[in-house]
Amino acid sequence: MDLFLAQEESRQRSGGMFTLAMCLMAGVFVSVHMLVALCSGTVLSDVSLHQRLIVWTLPATLGVLLVGVVVRAYALRFGGASVARELGGRRLHPATQDAGEMLVLEMVEELSIAGGLPIPEVWLLDDEPSINAFAVGRDASSAVIGLTRGALERLTIEELRAVLLHEFSHILSGDMRLKFEMLVWVQGILFLTWAGRLMVASDSPVGDGFWGGKAAPAGKRPVAGRRAPAQDLDGESQSRSLLGILMMLVGLVTSLFGRFLQGAIARDTEFSADATSAKCLASAMPVVSALRKIGGLPQRSYLNSPTAPESGHLFFGQAWSGVVSTFFPTHPTLEERILRLHPQWNGDFLASVVKRVVTDPNSPAQTGGTVEAPAVPEMSAAARAAAAIGARKREKVKAKEKAETLSTKGYPAANLVFLGTAMLPSQLPAAAALRRSIKPEWLKHTQSLEGAKGLLQELMKSPAHSTHELAAATASQMFLLLDFSMPMLRRLTQNDYYVLMRRCRKELVRTEEIDVVRFLLLHVARRRLGIALGVREIDPVVAADLPAVWNECQVLVSLMMRFGAPTQTARQSAHAAAWASMGYENPPGPRESVNVVEMVDALEALAKASPFLKKRVLVACGLAATYQGSIPEREMALLRMFADAMGSPVPHLSLKNME
Repeated sequence: MDLFLAQEESRQRSGGMFTLAMCLMAGVFVSVHMLVALCSGTVLSDVSLHQRLIVWTLPATLGVLLVGVVVRAYALRFGGASVARELGGRRLHPATQDAGEMLVLEMVEELSIAGGLPIPEVWLLDDEPSINAFAVGRDASSAVIGLTRGALERLTIEELRAVLLHEFSHILSGDMRLKFEMLVWVQGILFLTWAGRLMVASDSPVGDGFWGGKAAPAGKRPVAGRRAPAQDLDGESQSRSLLGILMMLVGLVTSLFGRFLQGAIARDTEFSADATSAKCLASAMPVVSALRKIGGLPQRSYLNSPTAPESGHLFFGQAWSGVVSTFFPTHPTLEERILRLHPQWNGDFLASVVKRVVTDPNSPAQTGGTVEAPAVPEMSAAARAAAAIGARKREKVKAKEKAETLSTKGYPAANLVFLGTAMLPSQLPAAAALRRSIKPEWLKHTQSLEGAKGLLQELMKSPAHSTHELAAATASQMFLLLDFSMPMLRRLTQNDYYVLMRRCRKELVRTEEIDVVRFLLLHVARRRLGIALGVREIDPVVAADLPAVWNECQVLVSLMMRFGAPTQTARQSAHAAAWASMGYENPPGPRESVNVVEMVDALEALAKASPFLKKRVLVACGLAATYQGSIPEREMALLRMFADAMGSPVPHLSLKNME
């Protein structure tokens, strides 16, 4: 999957979703206006009636819709964690001792490293026995992965990995952000129903009114300590109840618009996510088995949470059932999804049993240390044969990727073709190798908030001012440690965030010459945490052509050129190759010097570029850093930090990863 192509397609769908949402809101207004006109008891063909009513119905409808959007946007300002908490989830701690939770966390870490993403928080829906999972967040910096108790207990390791890969594909492709934005629009469209229910409930016999107390009519204020006579409030209560019922009736109509919006945007993305997950595993059988197990459960993938209908488009499977979901489903049917992956399917679903995950004392630490408890074999001979075929196919795909990478085109050009390409089978073992390069004592710091804060400050110290063993960490290891620290650092308060950033900057400027790698690492951390904590907005796309970011390209290419080749002749060749990749045969001369402020300003501007333009700039930077057919480790880490700072994180690329 080409991340930049997928993100561009998602951006175009986002524009279509906004247009569709505007059309649906116009439909809501028309529905409200016509319902009020019908209740007025006059002839609908009376033009003067509509002219009088539109003065009231238009502002009132738009006001209610906008209030709904604003309320929902404020409730979701902290990203995916807000949604997971609404669904009744429990955040898993990185230092948990539960074997099943450890397995899930390690699997999420592995897939995050393979995709080049900051490691998301993992939430478990303990009270949900069905099989389901979700990914939600404003972008990768605030992403959350969630799964139900049924998914943890009923799926095998390969099936669980397939489901998580499905969700990671939504994060990488930008579909997750699109679905997150949809939450806000759906809430705005459904706000009339919620407001009507609240008004009716406020007039219940045990209620205390709409605002918690019933105001007396003018001139008849009750004496302190005495309640106003009931007959004085009957008219007000009946008016509010009638208005509330009217709003609920309108809400029934508008809810159909909201469900249509959910289904129109979400259904097509599920097919592509299924296919991407199957491609990464080089076999569709784990995805098919997970879907068949969902079909074999009485409760399928349905949730008990009352907020499931509003967030149902976020999940791996259909999260709720009802009459409306029959006509406006958020997901394709299980049969459609299975047949897309396995056309020879005979229509049978699989029964599943609850399994336990236990600690394996003989398992090495780096492999996770967990195995599935013995259970009744579920695979038939045909299924085992299919799994064997899938394993052989996986090896063939890996060999093909290696051959393409090591082709006669040369390492830099061939390898940079894979820039932004994720969900490849070879990336999973490469992620495990990267994780093993991190010392266990370093990882311990990432399992607590104080440890993660201290780790980030220690990473900002130059080797000359640090006595910690982290001074020997490579640029790639430093970047990976930041990824591991993200689940804990997202728990910072906004005040603690500002304090931590000031302390890190103070450590960074202690030396006369600021280290570019550490300064860039701090910039990435500041951007990620700012988005996750709601103190920074995601940059909109305002630049789609190279001339709009010409100066920024010159800054980054010049910087990478000076890091790469050691000789002036090699630098000139790398500089020419970089600009030639962007279509310039007579490139401008490199800048004599580039400071860290210019670098950050360039990255801030390129964060507002289109996905395709970002890829062109990143490939040029990679070519500028090549020397004798390879990209050095530090330059590869810088390239990935550039991509992360632009809002398009990419997986690690190296010759070893493709072997």
